[in-house]
Amino acid sequence: MAYMRNNLISRPGYSGFGDIWDTITGAAGGVLKVYGAGEQAVGAAAAAQQTNSSLAAALAAQNGPSMGTLLLLGGAGVAAYLILRKKRAA
Repeated sequence: MAYMRNNLISRPGYSGFGDIWDTITGAAGGVLKVYGAGEQAVGAAAAAQQTNSSLAAALAAQNGPSMGTLLLLGGAGVAAYLILRKKRAA
């Protein structure tokens, strides 16, 4: 018989229980994949939360004091200058 090339992939079964064993291992693998996907989702959510916290902290550090704080400090500085100037003149 001449050799014929084909695209079929075949492997021998495990004794007489090849199909049953493949079904059992396939089902167990499916359960583990679902559990692994759930764990990956939890890990991804935790990583996203950590990233959001880091970005918020970086943004807060980059912006510095707010405009209201600067206005209050400026007003207090002007008031202190005027009070000291008035006392010096008197």
